[in-house]
Amino acid sequence: MTLPALSRIQRFYAQQVHAVDAGDFTAYRDTFTETATFLLPGETEPVSGSQAISEHSEKHAARRNSQNIVQRHHVTMTGLHESAGGYLTARSCTVIVATPLGGSAVITAALECEDEFEERDGVLRIRRRRVTRNSP
Repeated sequence: MTLPALSRIQRFYAQQVHAVDAGDFTAYRDTFTETATFLLPGETEPVSGSQAISEHSEKHAARRNSQNIVQRHHVTMTGLHESAGGYLTARSCTVIVATPLGGSAVITAALECEDEFEERDGVLRIRRRRVTRNSP
């Protein structure tokens, strides 16, 4: 893939993680297609649909907020390729860091994330996300 494509995906991820980390679940929802699927580590069935994906993340954020924990996603090492279906696919490492109020930051997960993108009217959205855990 071209450098402009990689730059575009990196901007996409920056906007997406800033939205979810800031609690803007409407903007986060809009980074997925309406029929997107999101398969999480240890689950056998994906979360389906952008609204359900957003609600799932919002529920977990509310639990962390009640415990005065701030969570941040750090997306790194992104590589691109075209899938068999002709979709742009990105594979990256995401490190999740949690910081309790007045405490020290702790890495809570190191994940591999594979996203398949769909583009409509110049807007990229994730149509399929599969997340696997890289750490115990």
